[in-house]
Amino acid sequence: MDIYQLKYFCAIIESDYNISAAAKKLHVSQPALTQVIKKFESDEKIDLFIRQQGRLAGLTPQGESFYTNATNVIYHHERMMKELREHSTKARGKIRIGIPPLVLTVLFTDILSKLVITNPDIQFDIIEEGAFELQRILKLQEIDFAVILQPTDLNSMHFKEEVIFVEEVCCFLSKDHTLAKIKNTMDWSDLKEQNLAIFSSTFMIHHQLMRKFESLNIVPKIALMSTSWDFLLESTLNSDFITVLPGPVRNHIVKDRIKEMRFTVPMPWKVVLTYPNKSHYSRIETYTRDSIYHYFQSNKPIEPIQ
Repeated sequence: MDIYQLKYFCAIIESDYNISAAAKKLHVSQPALTQVIKKFESDEKIDLFIRQQGRLAGLTPQGESFYTNATNVIYHHERMMKELREHSTKARGKIRIGIPPLVLTVLFTDILSKLVITNPDIQFDIIEEGAFELQRILKLQEIDFAVILQPTDLNSMHFKEEVIFVEEVCCFLSKDHTLAKIKNTMDWSDLKEQNLAIFSSTFMIHHQLMRKFESLNIVPKIALMSTSWDFLLESTLNSDFITVLPGPVRNHIVKDRIKEMRFTVPMPWKVVLTYPNKSHYSRIETYTRDSIYHYFQSNKPIEPIQ
């Protein structure tokens, strides 16, 4: 049997032994499909199928063994041809990356523009959602990569996580705020009676903060919740609100009006690149993963896919 005949054989089994349905799926005539199987069995002097009243009803023991081997051969053949085409043609395709809005703005503006400019034949689709939603659609294989925060709830058997950026969360408040005038660093206990403006529960950092407060027996006084990090910052300008955001936000604040205060006991902000754990990655997937990882870990410039 050649590779096409193996596919014919497997298609019959996967169509519940319905020759007509398999032929339709394969775009061949039913008599031609029947003839392929009969000829192979005759040439090899072996019965692959159990027949009842002229119909296929199942596999013989030899047929079951042959089916197992046939599926392996088809899988490896398709993988081999895919790799061959990837290396023999110009890289084209689409990569879907899920990134939370805050991470997108403070970390990925530069790298994404460089990836797009240096690879005009690759379409980079960016899905902007919170970490929980990104984990959900990553599990459904609706995106190729997700950039989220640790800890995640992804199964390490099925997904890989690579830390690409580590910082800490900080307080941001108006320079006119009482605490801003008397302190340069913030104790978690200082927030006990303060009006807090924080991310809503669709964001991982919200739950990290809630766990932190719970561990310290602090009941936070939440005055405002939002999905917009820049709105949270703006809300502190003309109020006594304090917002708690990742440190890289410092590059986007109105420095003459907002003060950044680090915590005396830091809470880490770890950004990870996550993706399915599989035996083979396309050339574009490998390129995207390596480019993002090395850009953040070693400041390696973005180069076009080879």
